[in-house]
Amino acid sequence: MSKFILYILLTGLIAAFSSCNNTTVYENTASLGNKAWYYNDSISFDVRIESENMPYNVFIDIENTDYYKYSNLFLFISIKSPDSTVITDTVDVFMSNYQGKWVGEPNGDNFYGSYSYKHAVAFPKPGIYKTTIVHGMREDSLKGITRIGVSVKEIK
Repeated sequence: MSKFILYILLTGLIAAFSSCNNTTVYENTASLGNKAWYYNDSISFDVRIESENMPYNVFIDIENTDYYKYSNLFLFISIKSPDSTVITDTVDVFMSNYQGKWVGEPNGDNFYGSYSYKHAVAFPKPGIYKTTIVHGMREDSLKGITRIGVSVKEIK
């Protein structure tokens, strides 16, 4: 079994089992519409965390059209904590399977996927965690990405 298929299966299992007892504490998306997403265009969300040291699952929500010509999406995600500490990750989101079929759920002409970013992470302090997302593809302007979002779910 290829590593890609194993990755997709494990991600799906983790999401399925961890979503049973989750309470959404934050969910928001930014619409890009039909315009291109330029490399310099950052998308930011102010994620309010009320409970410290509780386990949370964090997801990146992406909506795309068939005009998106890649099977994955590299993202640079920075999280600035209430005490101004910044953590930056490079994330490779697999948006289609090995046959080229979108893994997101159909939503009209678009496809919506909620992709696991952080699993069972604890935020050390309550407050606003400014989350900023920039695409990390080698192309300056991406077409076919219509929405980007963040959702945070408390694990019960």
